[in-house]
Amino acid sequence: MTNSPKIIFNSVFTLSLNNPDNKYKNSNRSIKRIKKMFDYYTNEEKRVMSMFDYYTGELTKDKNMNLVLENGKFATKEEVEKRKLLAVKYLENSNLWQGVLSFNNDYLCRNIDVHKLEQELVTNILPKFFKRCGFKDPKKMFYQLALHTDTDNLHFHFSFMEKEPNYEYTKNKVGYRRTGELSQSEIDFLKAQVIHTIEKEKIYTPLLIETNKEIEELKKYFNPKEKNFILYDKKDLILEEKILRLGQLLYNDRIDKDTKIKYGSIKNKEIKSLTKDIKNYIFSKSNNNFKLEYDNFKESLNNINNYFYKINEDNNIKNIKTNTTLIDNKNKYVDNYIYNAIVNYADYNYKKESKNIPIIKENDIIQEIVLKHYLNNKKQTRKDILRNYLSNNNSKQKFRNKYEIENAIKNINNEIEEAQKEFSKLFIANEYEK
Repeated sequence: MTNSPKIIFNSVFTLSLNNPDNKYKNSNRSIKRIKKMFDYYTNEEKRVMSMFDYYTGELTKDKNMNLVLENGKFATKEEVEKRKLLAVKYLENSNLWQGVLSFNNDYLCRNIDVHKLEQELVTNILPKFFKRCGFKDPKKMFYQLALHTDTDNLHFHFSFMEKEPNYEYTKNKVGYRRTGELSQSEIDFLKAQVIHTIEKEKIYTPLLIETNKEIEELKKYFNPKEKNFILYDKKDLILEEKILRLGQLLYNDRIDKDTKIKYGSIKNKEIKSLTKDIKNYIFSKSNNNFKLEYDNFKESLNNINNYFYKINEDNNIKNIKTNTTLIDNKNKYVDNYIYNAIVNYADYNYKKESKNIPIIKENDIIQEIVLKHYLNNKKQTRKDILRNYLSNNNSKQKFRNKYEIENAIKNINNEIEEAQKEFSKLFIANEYEK
């Protein structure tokens, strides 16, 4: 079962006189059609007249006509006559497209002021629609709009033409559009844009405000001045090691050591890879408030996506994919902010604290851990320390290669020299068990 559409669109086209597909090149007939079109659009009996317009005299027969121009203003009688002549001129080489957008009155009035929609159509929606139809520059389009109230449904009439060759066949080829018929995907794009404009204040804008708030909360985790600054975590040896190593790479790679770093300008693949690795490591830690905030942000983006999906579903639009540009941009903004925060903190941290401290290699981390546990609890045997560490369920801290561990332990403090011997016996015992 399909839903009743909230908006109906119908269109017709007239091929240009010089269009190769035009078999009826009757200029007199075309001129009459254009004049009739403008007279119909500006018919006084069909236009909308609000009380505000009545008392202010904004729409009066001796001044402005019921025809909205590209700049959003109403045309005068003189301008309408000029546009008739221009349309005849453009018809030599440009097709003429005419369309009607018709609405359920209750739906329209519940969600948006009709004059606001009128302005949005002229200055925002139609220019986007022209781009979707393949026209390169909306400013090179000749178009007008008229709101009529003479039927049970409020409806807009509009028409458009090319002032000059403006259809982009390829990046290097621009000409007049030959095809007159609008595709279903072009029509669906226009309908989706109109519905979004009508409903966004009620549904979309609150979603967007909430998403922007969540982005600001996420940014706090990467601001050194905030108490929940996530990159400064001395208890996390793996994170600290990665940041120190990144700081050293950045310091060695950069000629200008003092300027702020932009992640997008980094060319070094190792630096970019390590930065992404740090980000992924932070995101993988399940027990922190940051992950909760980030999940809320992703949920809000999902709600925005569902909003656009519902617009298409409610109006039986099946031939156009949901536009994910906004969601993609929000994700990209957050990622870039985090990447920039990571590289700049790593650079600052290295220059301030770690210039003379050798970077800890990954297979050396176990030395720090074993020594730290031993010094904190000397009652514990060295063998138990190693055994407990090896049984750690945290895969990020678990070293399974016995040769790496033995090599690390060979260099350990004299306090735990015996631990290496005990540790080797464990592997020997395991060999016999096999």
